[in-house]
Amino acid sequence: MRRLGPNAYGEQLQPGRVADCYLGILLEQPLAEIAPEPGSVLVVAPAALLHGEIPQPHGQVLYALLTGHPDRAPRDVVFLADLTVELRAWPKQTWTAVGISPEAALLAVVDGWRGGHVKGLELGGVSAEEARALARPAMAYLREQLRARLAREISRQYLRWLHPTSRRRPGDTFL
Repeated sequence: MRRLGPNAYGEQLQPGRVADCYLGILLEQPLAEIAPEPGSVLVVAPAALLHGEIPQPHGQVLYALLTGHPDRAPRDVVFLADLTVELRAWPKQTWTAVGISPEAALLAVVDGWRGGHVKGLELGGVSAEEARALARPAMAYLREQLRARLAREISRQYLRWLHPTSRRRPGDTFL
């Protein structure tokens, strides 16, 4: 992608290279002291970032980093904190330096999902500590635990979707 160019290792993004990964967006952040109920995460396909309601180039840059990062693998669950860490390998190491607002794009994705224009999967059970890890790049270990749990739940939901009784139509996509 021209906006970022090569990273410090000489690697280029290849947008769309891994289109079957997932983006996790914190929907409801639990407050441990006030509301001990767990929060939830919205999981969407990368294509949601290219939807017409998502402000561009914000969505395009997130899409390029999400699907084109050299280390990305199929079925990865990726959070904004992960993309923030990965962005540090490029010469313009912050979202501000790149000239985009990832929060604006993610809010638009959530609004599109709530309006029924974007497919997504809401997964609950996010603790206050896990929610904090989604906002802090340095909390990678806890984010990795949440990622593994969400990946298992996404797999379960995917298998349920594949079942003949799921009422899916030919040509439907999971997310």
